[in-house]
Amino acid sequence: MERQESQENQTIPSLSLKDIILRAKQISNSGDHHYQQGYLVGHFNAEYHSMLTHNPLRLDAIMFVLCTKGSVKFTCNMQEYEVHAGSLLLLPPRSIIESHIDVNTQYEGYAMVFDGDYLGKCNFNIGKFTALMLQIVEQFQITLTETEQQRLIQSITMLDQTIAEQVDSPFREDLIRSMIETLMYHICELFSLRIKPEESKKMSRQESYFREFMLELNQHYTERQGVTFYAEKLCISPRYLTTIVRRISGLTVTDWMNRYLIMEAKYLLKYSEMSIQEIAYRLSFPDQSFFGKYFKQHMGISPSQYRNQ
Repeated sequence: MERQESQENQTIPSLSLKDIILRAKQISNSGDHHYQQGYLVGHFNAEYHSMLTHNPLRLDAIMFVLCTKGSVKFTCNMQEYEVHAGSLLLLPPRSIIESHIDVNTQYEGYAMVFDGDYLGKCNFNIGKFTALMLQIVEQFQITLTETEQQRLIQSITMLDQTIAEQVDSPFREDLIRSMIETLMYHICELFSLRIKPEESKKMSRQESYFREFMLELNQHYTERQGVTFYAEKLCISPRYLTTIVRRISGLTVTDWMNRYLIMEAKYLLKYSEMSIQEIAYRLSFPDQSFFGKYFKQHMGISPSQYRNQ
């Protein structure tokens, strides 16, 4: 039981809205930002982003990053994005994120972080947002026109100023929720306008299955489930799932499972205090020897060699 609790507590740590707010408080010159229960909105600099995701973290919130000066590199689910001036980046819930930025970089931008439960309290249509995320699963970064950027900054600034006023009014929280809802729809529209017309009319059934597979994989990859497990989740045959994934991504189902599993293994080896045997159990390998062979097959070196690099 103790070993099982240790394994569950030592994986890629989550980054909740509460964590983000606490980190913002720790940096006096991180930028001008305001937060309440359920959301954080504001202007940030390089120091904040450097501290925010210095190591890989699993995002337990919805985050948008708008860069207005300089650039910052984000890794989201093993895909690297370089966010430059005019770029808008969406980081979905459960994404594994990491930023790569020097604290001295002349970076400036806006960050908007929302708790999923809070959005549920608004009138925001979560169903439409989820459908949009399925369509843009590989297009989480867009470049705005100058006009689009200025309009979005105006919306963010107005929301930020309204939060900062702290007016004692029975309508204030309703006003803020309404503004957040409007801002979310504004951002969703900016992303939806980048989707090709034929894609916005109808996503192919195969693309839908692939996106659903990726969402399921993101939740279950440490269990080392086989193709049949994911096929059953999608209510299709294993053979059909294998065909779809290869056709759309160029990779097999096993390739994707290995990518996610190796990512987790590398993190645990570098940043956790778990023994290699504990990591093997955490990732559902029968023993340390089996895990060692698997890791060396994919990385070319043993887990202990990788840890000691």
